[in-house]
Amino acid sequence: MHLFVRVFLPFSLGYLISYLARVINAVAGEPISADFALTPGELGLLTSLYFFAFACAQLPFGVLIDKFGPRKVQATLLVFAAAGSFLFAHASSFLQLGSARLIIGLGTATCLTAAFTAYRLWFPADRIPMINGLHMAAGSVGAFFGGTPTDVLVQALGWRGVFDVIGVAMLVSAVATFALVPRRDMHGTPPPLGQLLGEMRAILSHKAFWRICPLSAMVQGVTLSVGSLWAGPWLRDAAGASASGAAAWLSMMAIALMIGFIGFGWLVQQAARGGRSVERVVILGSLAFFAVQLLMIVLPPERTAPLWLLYGITGTVGVSCFAVLSSAYSRAAAGRVNTALNFFVFVSAFVTQWLFGELLDFFPAADGGATAIGYRVAFAILLVAQVASLLPLLLSPPPPRVED
Repeated sequence: MHLFVRVFLPFSLGYLISYLARVINAVAGEPISADFALTPGELGLLTSLYFFAFACAQLPFGVLIDKFGPRKVQATLLVFAAAGSFLFAHASSFLQLGSARLIIGLGTATCLTAAFTAYRLWFPADRIPMINGLHMAAGSVGAFFGGTPTDVLVQALGWRGVFDVIGVAMLVSAVATFALVPRRDMHGTPPPLGQLLGEMRAILSHKAFWRICPLSAMVQGVTLSVGSLWAGPWLRDAAGASASGAAAWLSMMAIALMIGFIGFGWLVQQAARGGRSVERVVILGSLAFFAVQLLMIVLPPERTAPLWLLYGITGTVGVSCFAVLSSAYSRAAAGRVNTALNFFVFVSAFVTQWLFGELLDFFPAADGGATAIGYRVAFAILLVAQVASLLPLLLSPPPPRVED
């Protein structure tokens, strides 16, 4: 069986489902908030717990991936994610909702990095940027399902029924990963655990890591935190869209994400093959993302809905940072490098998603949401932080490329 079927499809299926679980509160958050009388800040905290669990899991799970292989780690964790989804579906308190959200985040924490590690192990180096882009595009399919399809399912099954369906899908993905991915998914004998931990410390102290980490963390963190929750309320509260209209825009935004993931994957691959600077793609793409956010802040809110499509396309540039960073390390360290970077990405996502909601609480609207000025202020603060994160990449020279 072709490696694309045995390796790419199982991992991309898991990522698709994990992305759906990540963004679903952009639509399901409204009925959940109504049932539990949540403020925007509480909804932001609840949703961001997914990212908090993600962040906490990255460094230890990166070691486990390099020790036991991406197949075993991801298949096992997806079972935990399914349990969390079932618990969320039947929660009766905010504490139970939060605990379930943490378990879901923990169980899906390797759906990106385990896949990137598997691709680094099984596919030629010059194909990895495109494979990574296709993997992220699978996530955007999950984001698409988090828009209008989720709105339809919530109307038909209720938000609790939707989370039951997601739990079943996670179990199916776990079985597919364990059954299809090659059993010998690591090359050679993995080093002792103590050595892996020592090498992780070396990764975190390497200059190459800190050139790209701030930008990657801020750009991806904002893309994830805003796109997976606050885009929906922005469209409803600030742009004046109906619930179904906002869901439709979110589904179109998911298509934009797919275009961006594949497009930036292709651009990075072409730059690498042509001997041109991959970092230039990252820098220019980041500047385009900043420009889109600036337009969303300064334009009248009712005219900003189409800009979410450009937000989706340009915001995907942050994923290209993984390809830039991995080229500075050996293949054997791929799992730890990817999860170390992902740790900071999801710390950023957790903080920015929660902070966004807390800022909105300072600008309450009469109907219980937030005013347009609140969304603008929150976005402006995040934009300043993103611009500052670009400076390390601009002011320091690139490290030598590692060939293996």
